[in-house]
Amino acid sequence: MKVPALWASVAVAVRALWLASTGPVIAWDGHIYARTALRLARGMGFVDTWNNLPPYRPTAFYPVGYPALLGLAYRVVGPSPWVAAGLNLLASAAVTASAVLLAQRASSRHGAHLAGALTALLPGGVMYVSTYMTEPVSAALLVLAVLFLARHGREGKRWSALAAGLCLGVGGLVRPQVLLLAPVLALASAEGARRRVAALGWAGLACALCVLPWTARNCARLDGCALVSVNGGSNLWIGADPVARGGYRDLRAREGCDRVHGEVAKDRCYGRLALGRIAGDPIGWASLAFDKVHELLDFEAAPAAYLRDAAAPSAARDRLFLRREAALTGGHRALCALALLAVVLRARGAAWTLEARLAAWAVGGSVAVHAVFFGGDRYHLVFSPLLAVLASTTLPRR
Repeated sequence: MKVPALWASVAVAVRALWLASTGPVIAWDGHIYARTALRLARGMGFVDTWNNLPPYRPTAFYPVGYPALLGLAYRVVGPSPWVAAGLNLLASAAVTASAVLLAQRASSRHGAHLAGALTALLPGGVMYVSTYMTEPVSAALLVLAVLFLARHGREGKRWSALAAGLCLGVGGLVRPQVLLLAPVLALASAEGARRRVAALGWAGLACALCVLPWTARNCARLDGCALVSVNGGSNLWIGADPVARGGYRDLRAREGCDRVHGEVAKDRCYGRLALGRIAGDPIGWASLAFDKVHELLDFEAAPAAYLRDAAAPSAARDRLFLRREAALTGGHRALCALALLAVVLRARGAAWTLEARLAAWAVGGSVAVHAVFFGGDRYHLVFSPLLAVLASTTLPRR
């Protein structure tokens, strides 16, 4: 069996065993995703995420991509939490195989095995297969996009750039932050102005064909235009609040936008508040970037916290959470240490391969986006496979 297929099989097998013991569970935003997917499957459209009583109104507060994928699967096999688990298994297989393929080019056969082991076996990725959350699908789409762009950079094939743009477009509908990475990755995938323009053009075309129809729907159905979703302004406002210390907090009453009606208008209101706060204390806002990066990268608790919050409260549940959190954080920090070592080796003269360079740009761009908005440890699960690709380059390239 080839190395990518081997580790993809291991990833699926380990996660299937985990699901057999734990099963899929719904918590956090998963309740909204499940409810919205069911409404899409019934032909109701993308309507109120919070309101459980008719009349339902069109919405774009949450991105549409993940509920749409679930809703499509619901139409085929029926609504069940196991649909989300199956989607996560498929995403895990795709992300593991793609990370191994990138590592084979970036490093060596031994490096590919290291990337495969890190992607398939780290406990955070295994436990997160039980969730109704967007990160597994987002990770698969991002790593596939990097893989296709690397192939385009090496071979110059137009279809590779189009495939990468398709992954980035669908990924942007799942997590709009991906759209900020798309032009950076396309430009980094080629050498020379002509090839860079070609990569940007073909990938951008496919990306736009995915996103713009949804943008047109938003412009027609909402109180204003929105590219994908309408929570960018509120997220910027949360990230500009020093009380939040770089992490997420709920929006509060009497913050200044309570009387503004319409999703787009309200989000623009929060955006104006955020820009006003940033302009009033730019140094203080910039210093919050350290807190945001800390929330993003310094620990890993989300997979265990999700499972804790999905279960009935108990002291035993809380003790289990603490043990799981320690294991998750230890594995994540080891992965980050290897990736950082790879960057240090490149800085000291080791050659950057195209695949390693693209992985580094994707990771660095993701960190930069969260340094502007806010951090959260579950968000690093989107680019953890690319950290594994970087980690693979710590081994000799032979």
